[in-house]
Amino acid sequence: MKLFTNLKNKFLSLPLAIKIISPILLVGIIWFTVSKIVASKNSQPVYKTTQVVKGNIISTISASGSVTSGSNTNIYTSASGQVTKVYVKNGDTVKQGQSIALIALDQDGQKKQNTAWASYLNAKNSLDSAQQNKLTLQNQLDSARLSLASSQDAVDKINDYTKTDLQKDNINTTLVISQRSYTVAQEKYAASDSAVAIAKAQLSAAWYSYQQASATIVAPANGILTNFALTAGMSVANLSSTTSSSGSSTDATQSVGIITNPKNQVTVSVTLTEIDVVKVKPGQKVTLTMDAFPDKTFTGEVLAINTNGQSSSGVTSYPTIIVLDSSLSNMYPNMSVSANIIIDSKQDVLTVPISSITTTNGVSTVKVMKNNQISQVTVETGIADSTNTEITSGLSEGDTIVTSSTTNKASSTTKTSTTSVFSGSGVGGFRGP
Repeated sequence: MKLFTNLKNKFLSLPLAIKIISPILLVGIIWFTVSKIVASKNSQPVYKTTQVVKGNIISTISASGSVTSGSNTNIYTSASGQVTKVYVKNGDTVKQGQSIALIALDQDGQKKQNTAWASYLNAKNSLDSAQQNKLTLQNQLDSARLSLASSQDAVDKINDYTKTDLQKDNINTTLVISQRSYTVAQEKYAASDSAVAIAKAQLSAAWYSYQQASATIVAPANGILTNFALTAGMSVANLSSTTSSSGSSTDATQSVGIITNPKNQVTVSVTLTEIDVVKVKPGQKVTLTMDAFPDKTFTGEVLAINTNGQSSSGVTSYPTIIVLDSSLSNMYPNMSVSANIIIDSKQDVLTVPISSITTTNGVSTVKVMKNNQISQVTVETGIADSTNTEITSGLSEGDTIVTSSTTNKASSTTKTSTTSVFSGSGVGGFRGP
């Protein structure tokens, strides 16, 4: 009571201005404190979740192009010499890879063939080296993964028995180093995939170049032979080399015939990147849509791939011919087409929405909710479609994962990012064995 009386007397003795300001200041402090508490509660994240389920995934490569002018595939050769044997005649039905003629190469022709074969062997050795390097990096990644798991286990058990502060620091430091080593190993392994893909593309291109220079001319596609202009005893001229837009010198080719699709089906030409082309092969199924027919979806299959490629501004693309299973009478040349080439499919595998995966420096993670607690889990992914991704390790069926999060304070939604593994006229050549 005495304390209250003293405080009251001191307050009354204060100047009038301070007497007025003090209550206002007190109210302001109370308002600020309450506002911070309310704001803190309102800014708590709200998570949108789903469960890991089993399902089917169809992995595709997207490409765009146009309807070609006809259902024909040219037969090209860069060989020179004299035709000694002809195995077919116009009107015959031929199969892709079938021998149709033999040329006795002249000196220039032999030089081209030997050079092309040497280039093919060199490309094959490069692919073998790239694949061996990938295996080595796979072992390094597995070793780094084991080391990381061991380091994490040591940190998880750090308080199970008495240790000095220095020992605890060493354990935590070892975990950090293991995490970095694992990230580096993952990045190197991911880069090795690209190296193998490029090496395969180069091998395919080298094989095609060898086929073009070879004394044996083969059919590049299935169909009926037309406009075939070779006969025994005739000479095949040596054509001069040409220089591509990339600056490299290539042997010129000439068409010696045409293969027509026996069903007279419409064909489409799309372009693939050097990463996508190694995943595509003749016979793969394709779904297609066209701006001219927005309500229809067409089906077809890959007929042939120009693995020689076309270079423009330093970028190489690979024209790919797709034959439609059925067509419409009013499908005209140069109509635009969007294609999805089916390269893989899996059934009854663990799947999660693409939006739930965050990939940083080659490491994919998913936020898992358990007992109202959020933890970040490292996962390994498989094939993916436009909405879902296969999970090969890190999660179990029924796990609850976070697909997005919001806060009461902000109306916008924050979603996780993801990276996916997906992606001319005339046919210059086709995939070899």
